[in-house]
Amino acid sequence: MISLIVGRDRNGAIGKGNDIPWHAPEDMQFFKRETLGGAIVMGRKTWDSLPFKPLKNRMNIVVTSQGCDAEFTTSSVSEAIELAYEHGYRRVYGIGGAGIYREMIAFAERMLITEVDLEVDGADTFFPTFDARNWRVLGETSLRESEPKCRAVEYLRR
Repeated sequence: MISLIVGRDRNGAIGKGNDIPWHAPEDMQFFKRETLGGAIVMGRKTWDSLPFKPLKNRMNIVVTSQGCDAEFTTSSVSEAIELAYEHGYRRVYGIGGAGIYREMIAFAERMLITEVDLEVDGADTFFPTFDARNWRVLGETSLRESEPKCRAVEYLRR
């Protein structure tokens, strides 16, 4: 199954200055629980922003035209998905940035979107808009009640 996993603010912002512009440890724990044992696909800037590389107990695949020090790199999202499948991974997650999300949304069967209850001033990276009629909400989970409030929404493609 191909999934996108992302946190976004009220306006769809996902980043500012190549960083996540809020602090919500509960969302990071949710991300870890969900992606452990799967393959994660990311762009080079997302790879560069990781505090620890690679993310443990996951196949880390970086889509880049410039190359990087990741063990697995490809030049396209479709190659990254194929590489994950070739290595026996059936759960593949797009984890960012915006270009990866824009490309992978066409392949995705599922989206896990953490709705962060705030507006990021000066945000420079956004999750792509999508037609809600093509998706159904499977469920919602409250992740954090303190500021910023966060809730994870699971979507399945219709």
